[in-house]
Amino acid sequence: MLRIFFGTDDLDRLRVAERPDMSMELSLSVHALISGHRDPRFQAWRDRLRASWNPRTALLFDLYTPSAIPEFLAVRRDPGATESATAGAPEAPLRDHLRSVGGVRQLSAFARGVAAGDRRARKLLGNVTADYQTRAIDPYRRQIETIVTTEHGRRRRATEPDQVLGTLHPAISWRRPVLTLPLVGGCRHDLRLDGRGLLLQPCVFGARRPVIARFEDPEQQPVLLYPARINGPLLAEAEPTPSRTLTALLGQTRAAALEAVAGHGPCSTKDLAAHLGISTASASEHATVLADSGLTTKDRTGRSVTHRCTPLGRALLAGHLPALAPAAEGVSV
Repeated sequence: MLRIFFGTDDLDRLRVAERPDMSMELSLSVHALISGHRDPRFQAWRDRLRASWNPRTALLFDLYTPSAIPEFLAVRRDPGATESATAGAPEAPLRDHLRSVGGVRQLSAFARGVAAGDRRARKLLGNVTADYQTRAIDPYRRQIETIVTTEHGRRRRATEPDQVLGTLHPAISWRRPVLTLPLVGGCRHDLRLDGRGLLLQPCVFGARRPVIARFEDPEQQPVLLYPARINGPLLAEAEPTPSRTLTALLGQTRAAALEAVAGHGPCSTKDLAAHLGISTASASEHATVLADSGLTTKDRTGRSVTHRCTPLGRALLAGHLPALAPAAEGVSV
């Protein structure tokens, strides 16, 4: 049993995430495969994943126990960035996690290599994670985003913290000032928020039980992952992607940035970073290059910048260019 103690400041800092945490969605989805839980809403997802199964994906199973879910599998919009980010995960949390796994069962040679910082094992971890992302997460991104955004809107209508905390999940009990939830194996633990507040993160793949994450670092805000309401089956969607020519011209991430600005309408730099799964600073750099190239525009209001796609940018995404005006006499183009 986990008891989470709230102070007055913590209730003021309670919030529901607006967007999915794709890294945790990936980690929870692997856990769902290991647990063998058969939810009919995920049957199509399982069938599609089975049809394209890569045997190396099973290496990820070595990083789990029934109660230990890795938090260092870092999903980015571009699978290449996922591979780099996961392979370069910080040493301390990775070692601590695998130490807890080793306390339950013997670590595999792969897990020992990852824990020891072996470069080949780390590279393999990044490669396997990125490959799994393309099969298990990317084809469902839009539906995952829609489910979590809808859940956020539903929770936001509850104006009082008691309403939000009291209706999260049947296994969660809320009696001011303590939130209680079960832990695997009957363990008991008390968590005092001490002014950090709590982030409630709706999850699509967290179907069986709530999970607490990022609570051991006193400098971080703890995250409670809880199952979002899912009204139908999880189905793959053929998401339009930039053409190979455009990707070759702009690069994978910049082409995806142009597609995000065009597909999601005017968006801030922070929103663009969230769509791409990259830092705000990197999103700003890519947006500046796109604007300098005439593919997008940047409108600044105070400290906020809004990005919009230009006709030229939309034409490139559509695979054609607008007609060019005739060159003036004596001027070469």
